Amino acid sequence: MGGNLLASNDVYNSIWEKKVKQEITWHSVGCSCRGCIAYRLLDGGNNFLDIGCGSGILAALLAKKYTTVYGVDFSPIALEKAKDRGIKTKMVNLNEDHLPFEDNYFDSVACLDVIEHVIDPRFLLPEINRVLRIGGTLVIAAPNIQYFLHLCSLVFLGRFPRTSSDLEAYDGGHIHYFTRKDLELLLITYGFSIIDSSFHRNNIFADFRRPGITIKAQKTAGLKMRF
Repeated sequence: MGGNLLASNDVYNSIWEKKVKQEITWHSVGCSCRGCIAYRLLDGGNNFLDIGCGSGILAALLAKKYTTVYGVDFSPIALEKAKDRGIKTKMVNLNEDHLPFEDNYFDSVACLDVIEHVIDPRFLLPEINRVLRIGGTLVIAAPNIQYFLHLCSLVFLGRFPRTSSDLEAYDGGHIHYFTRKDLELLLITYGFSIIDSSFHRNNIFADFRRPGITIKAQKTAGLKMRF
């Protein structure tokens, strides 16, 4: 198992070696990418945490809305870039490590396209609940396996859909696949209520039309268990 973990770490670092070299610009008003959606959904406050912050693009932008911004990730390459952007960074293995923050510390947390990479979301979500204050906001995103092109690939081509653009690992290292309902049920199970999502729920076809899911949730209850 140790060899497999080392291989995955090397893959993750190689992804970020490529990404930090790419020129990244913020998108226009009304952009529907995950970062722009998250920025619009987050209201501001004192402390903000970006889980899987990468090179710190989102966290740096949200410095306009929050007094202090933090980021955790597992790639030292990405974290070095995030630190250069003024983010308070910590290296965390989300499969094994508890988040190195006090209970109820953050007003808002973002976790964008991360949960599909972790071995057990039931370890990560209680940790997010713990560090987020009651009434605090979580914005979480993941690929949508119910997207109609993914379904067409499976039904008509007999190929499991590719949900990541990263080529360094099989399907970019995704190990879990979610529909909107799957993700909402997980959040409700771990003490959150659903505030908003990237889908228009009055349209019965909405769940098939977007390749990504973005959900805004609020912490309504603490959890007694600690994994």
